Amino acid sequence: MADSQSIIQFQRYLFQLQDRIIIVYEENTHELEIQHNGKISQQDKRIHQPNKPINIIAIYGMIQLQKLKYLIVITQADLVGSILDRQIFKVKQTQFIPLGPKILDQNYINQLKPLINTLYFSETYDLTNSLQRYFENKGVRQICPQYCMNYELMKEFRLFNPEQWIPIFISGLIAIKYFTLNNKQCQLVLLSRRDTRRMGRRFISRGADLDGNCSNFAETEQIFNYNNIYYSYLQTRGSMPFKWSQKPDLKWSPKCKILSNDQQNLEIIEKHFRDQFTLGIQKQVLVNLIDKKGSQLMLGTYFNKLQQLMKNQDIKYIWFDFHHECRNMKYENLIKLIAQFKQSLDNEIFSFELQESKPKIQIVNIQSQQKEIIRTNCVDCLDRTNVVQSVIARYVLWNIIQRIGVVKQGDAAMLPFPPELEQSFRDIWTLNADTISQFYTGTGALKTDSTKYGKRTIKGNFVDGYRSIKRYFLGNFYDADNQNSIDLITGKIDLKKQSFSSPLNRMYILFLTTILVGYFAYQASIYVTDNQAVRRKIQDIQPNNGIVSKGQLFGVQLITGFVFLLISRSLIMSFNKLFVKQPLLNH
Repeated sequence: MADSQSIIQFQRYLFQLQDRIIIVYEENTHELEIQHNGKISQQDKRIHQPNKPINIIAIYGMIQLQKLKYLIVITQADLVGSILDRQIFKVKQTQFIPLGPKILDQNYINQLKPLINTLYFSETYDLTNSLQRYFENKGVRQICPQYCMNYELMKEFRLFNPEQWIPIFISGLIAIKYFTLNNKQCQLVLLSRRDTRRMGRRFISRGADLDGNCSNFAETEQIFNYNNIYYSYLQTRGSMPFKWSQKPDLKWSPKCKILSNDQQNLEIIEKHFRDQFTLGIQKQVLVNLIDKKGSQLMLGTYFNKLQQLMKNQDIKYIWFDFHHECRNMKYENLIKLIAQFKQSLDNEIFSFELQESKPKIQIVNIQSQQKEIIRTNCVDCLDRTNVVQSVIARYVLWNIIQRIGVVKQGDAAMLPFPPELEQSFRDIWTLNADTISQFYTGTGALKTDSTKYGKRTIKGNFVDGYRSIKRYFLGNFYDADNQNSIDLITGKIDLKKQSFSSPLNRMYILFLTTILVGYFAYQASIYVTDNQAVRRKIQDIQPNNGIVSKGQLFGVQLITGFVFLLISRSLIMSFNKLFVKQPLLNH
């Protein structure tokens, strides 16, 4: 990736004065003045010397922490590539500028910086909208608030033409690959934009809130550019849209619970899809990949019940038990799933021919529009969802390259592309799986060998095992703090009214408790075998001379210690809230 300092044509500076901050953009005729009391004004440019400026790339927004308010600026960013010749960057380095003499909230800043450093932004392309919505908006910036990470933090600039000063930031992934097919220049883009309204961590944030906003909801758009003809296909993922929970409780797989009643959950699911319909596409295919057994059966049955109660003819529901259908690593069985909505995929793309993209977009003709969207979920909306979304995207892209004559007809869901395209496709979809999973669980995705290599592998199973263990520890002992940071950067926590901190991690408390339990188990076993009454009992059941051997005593010790550990484990699980920290806000 190229560094943004070498790409952006204009210089941008931030001056820290005694009682205010001045921001100067070389391309703007005015400068911004931000006083330490938070008042913002715009005025004609002046000379600010001998103050040494800070070189900045972009403004993110303004945030109130516990003691001071801060201006967040981007000081380094990498160029990812471009869409429609509009440059897109990834944040590399962030700086918090205090509206005061010095930084006083370093702990909070340290927690927020890693989150901001994962974001993407563009000053000329609206990343919050799909290509289809972008052209419906005639290429004018019309922010889709739920996908704009800095929407809340830029509000204080709304009176000062914020589009001149603050770009749109999104959370997710933007991967861009360039290659040639049939001696034609091609571009493959994968863009995932995460919904900010119910962002969270895996076990803490499940289901939907009362407004129908779902956990881990994201749009994923695949854009293919072949000789200046663009093809866009949009998919979504998101937690099952009703109130349910699966709170971390030290168990490997916490128990799922359906919350609220049918009437309220019906209102929630209806709100969710009304919200989706406002984005333009009026038909949905719901692909549910969870198991048809255990607690997942309960969730899937309830989801099916709610979608039937909606009585919406524009919503189709498919329940495909991924683990059962693809057992023994038979991922080729996903063809059965594709067959159930194949007709929905054959013509469901947005495509157009672009004549010129600088300085103004000129479309020669729009060839087709996407009128139906596939919404995929599993329990986490990660591993199984990633695999299925990549298979759907492969099928759609196969249809496109068949149409333009790059390949002949074939089994479009599973066959490889021409080598130039195949590697790019695998790379971006594997990266997408790992990136979305990293946000939600703290690890890369499971089952990515299927996307990367086209099949499941033994090595992939070992990687999945390691990541599953890591997810367990993160989910139980770290995610509450991660959730607090997410809620703070998305404007849900007001540190003037409530605060959070990161004291001793409760994993260490559990570790010390386990050591003590082990010690007492050992002492209990010693006590039992030293007890004369126990020795007489053992002697009474001896078939020969009644002599107690060392092996028998050791066996009694093992049994006693094991029973003590079982009782202790049960007690620890019963009081799991002592060890599993809860986030500040209830999700």
